[in-house]
Amino acid sequence: MAERTEKILAVDDELLACENIRKFLAREGFKSDYATSGAEGVEKARQMRPEAVLLDVRMPGMDGIETLKQLKAMDPDCVVIMVTAVDEVEVALSAIRDGASDFLRKPVVFAELRHTIESALEKRRLVLENREYSRGLEIKVAERTVEIELTRDATIFALAKLAEYRDPETGGHLERIREYTRALAEQLRKSAAHAGVVDEQFVANIHKGSVLHDIGKVGIPDEILRKPGPLTADEFKIMKTHSTLGGRVLYEAEQRLLTVTNRSFLTMAKDIAFCHHEKWDGRGYPGGIKGEEIPLPARIMALADVYDALISKRCYKKPFTHEEARGIILDSAGKHFDPAVAEAFKEAESRFMAIKDSYRDESA
Repeated sequence: MAERTEKILAVDDELLACENIRKFLAREGFKSDYATSGAEGVEKARQMRPEAVLLDVRMPGMDGIETLKQLKAMDPDCVVIMVTAVDEVEVALSAIRDGASDFLRKPVVFAELRHTIESALEKRRLVLENREYSRGLEIKVAERTVEIELTRDATIFALAKLAEYRDPETGGHLERIREYTRALAEQLRKSAAHAGVVDEQFVANIHKGSVLHDIGKVGIPDEILRKPGPLTADEFKIMKTHSTLGGRVLYEAEQRLLTVTNRSFLTMAKDIAFCHHEKWDGRGYPGGIKGEEIPLPARIMALADVYDALISKRCYKKPFTHEEARGIILDSAGKHFDPAVAEAFKEAESRFMAIKDSYRDESA
């Protein structure tokens, strides 16, 4: 008989039974050992790590049921075949519910033993192969998901850049904005008032979606968007429509995903585009909504956008220092900005300064 790689352990308090089974297993090509008590069986199983165990139900000391539990706790994949007397069948069936693979009646018939062992080992092999296949499939799905996420993020950023490229003075605005909004969201997450709303997914969504806040600027005429100076009242009225234009585009995209369970990213991006120029006191646009009527992502974006505008150079103004911008923002808490978001800014201002320095405009 060709030598097999599987190891089998026999556990029975009858030494003769163990010897007979060991000899049979040797003839079948298996590597084997035996133990004459449950405790010894557990210890030998720990050492040899058998693929299968033949386990007597009734033994003095640790009985077969307790031994089974310890064996399965040690190695859930080990197949355990209970060996039982005729009057112990109910116990053996109970053992199967506890994790045993099968049972044999005494006296053991070797032909039946051979079939039972082969069947149990084949089931084990299939379980392990299926688990490995599932694990490989999960890895492939995870890799593909990451690839799709990266492609989506790159596409989103490219779309946002289209709007930014039409404005010659925005420079590193998008890079700074996504980092400012993430810093504010992570700071709010630490507060009890926002813990149930601002979670890890919220932070990830605002970091990705914030770059689309000005996507509506693609619909603003060049003579207004690229005007090298302050806008007239009529021009500013047209410029303000970018929030509605962007919000509508993202709303239509969101509607195409009505059958998708998780579309929180697009919903957040839409809310930001629509409402990032709203003010806490209701004096913003386009809807003049106020307070918590304004979606939280838009309230976060409002502060980040104003801070970046203040510290950035424009043809009609010099950049404010961080200290000057900080003073303006904190003075506007409760008026322009959500007080809680302004407080988060104060707590995270060292991060704002680091972001400002890391993504400088080329002309700065």
